[in-house]
Amino acid sequence: MNQLYDMHCHMGFAPSPIATAQEGAAAGIGAFSCTVAPDEYERLLPILADAPNVALGLGAHPWWIADGRVGEVELDRFCELARATRFIGEIGLDFAGPRDTEESRVRQTGAFARILAACDQPVAPSAAGDLASKLISIHAVNAAATALNPLEAAGTLARHQVIFHWFSGASDDLHRAIKLGCFFSVGPRMLASRRGREYARQIPVSQLLLETDMPARAGDKLPAEVWRAELDNALSGIAQLKGIDRANLAERIASTSRELLMP
Repeated sequence: MNQLYDMHCHMGFAPSPIATAQEGAAAGIGAFSCTVAPDEYERLLPILADAPNVALGLGAHPWWIADGRVGEVELDRFCELARATRFIGEIGLDFAGPRDTEESRVRQTGAFARILAACDQPVAPSAAGDLASKLISIHAVNAAATALNPLEAAGTLARHQVIFHWFSGASDDLHRAIKLGCFFSVGPRMLASRRGREYARQIPVSQLLLETDMPARAGDKLPAEVWRAELDNALSGIAQLKGIDRANLAERIASTSRELLMP
């Protein structure tokens, strides 16, 4: 059984995250599991400590920032915790629907700046004194350029590995992110739209990853066979769009994922 990697999921939403992780491991699935707030990260850290197939991300989701569930106290805690992890996610900006207000934008962009600064807190500096690279999963809805600007200005893209989850920005923003060396996690829901399929076709294979963004909400189950099928469907869809061999694509994406997740 070939190994598949889900580079953006939410195992904390599953009724039993450890059981989900263990069943995923048996099904040949590795994962970058994102959280939405620092308290979720702290709750899951001991639960998933014995799940070697799961990398747990420290998150501060823009929805939670926009509505105040992640406020100043929680952001302070995020910055403290960022020193001890190299996996950051889900973070970002969302300027869609009710979150597209001046107050929300100010709150989100201010928090995003603090978060990017916190990402430069070392996990463990190298012998040469260099900053250890982090792996960061970015949410950007109606805000791709607004996210890319500080990512580039702060040097985050030069020092860390950045993944855009379910990229939905403008075509110019996509090509800018590609040139800047970003990675892109693509799942069935992205491939359900014409623009998402075209973007998946354009992204270089070396910068492509798979994702499910599942479970979708707290309390939802993620059976291993469903999890595997979602990843398989995304892989098949991308292979068809690019007109390349599915097995070869699977190995190339898996190799990229393993390299990103290596300690």
